[in-house]
Amino acid sequence: MIRYELPFPPSVNNLFVNSPNGKGRFPSSQYKAWRKLAAEMILEQGRRQMRGMVNLSIGIVKPNRRKRDISNLIKAVEDILVEMGVIEDDSYVQRLTIQWVSDGPSCAVIVQQSELELAA
Repeated sequence: MIRYELPFPPSVNNLFVNSPNGKGRFPSSQYKAWRKLAAEMILEQGRRQMRGMVNLSIGIVKPNRRKRDISNLIKAVEDILVEMGVIEDDSYVQRLTIQWVSDGPSCAVIVQQSELELAA
């Protein structure tokens, strides 16, 4: 099992922006800043790797009372785990749970080897 505490992830709606000339999309400044901070936090906590199929459990504390769609917070978390080499690819996520929690770090992620992988 691997556990990381991360900053509150940006919504998938704010990860990318359209280029001014209309030729593609690129990471928003908010997303770049979040990735930099999240990467630093992973390194501080000790970067570890898990190969093969994995299960992710994500607990997130709401920063305020604003209505939010929790499923929009998954992509940034998966992507930083891949970028930092914690997991091989987000296509290797066998099971995913995400929930609002009342206290603790802004975002806590637990990575576990998938039971299906272990049974094979």
